[in-house]
Amino acid sequence: INGDTITDIDLRKLEKSLNSIAAIELRTKFGIMETEDNKVTKFREKKEISNVWMNAGIYHLSSAVLKDLPKKGDIEKTVFPDYAKKGTLNTVKFTNTKWYSIDSFKDMEECSLEVEKIIK
Repeated sequence: INGDTITDIDLRKLEKSLNSIAAIELRTKFGIMETEDNKVTKFREKKEISNVWMNAGIYHLSSAVLKDLPKKGDIEKTVFPDYAKKGTLNTVKFTNTKWYSIDSFKDMEECSLEVEKIIK
């Protein structure tokens, strides 16, 4: 689990599938544009975005992955692209989960407020 992630994802569901990444539905405050040759081909507002998945930062990996880890670099940029290309990387999709990535002080404040609601 990435160290900046707070979630209620049930890890037991992930353990059933080796070499897997937990995926959650994309969460964004912004609309999304799809483009081709500098032309907008599709424009979707956040309420219309579905079936777009993002890495939740939680992995269930075989110990064999250790031999593929680079001395430097992120596993997401080094090992995962190779495994995906080989067809040996899986995903378990989670919906309706609480998931927070703490990347800034603002994120920490927002997450703290949500956690306070849960424990009260």
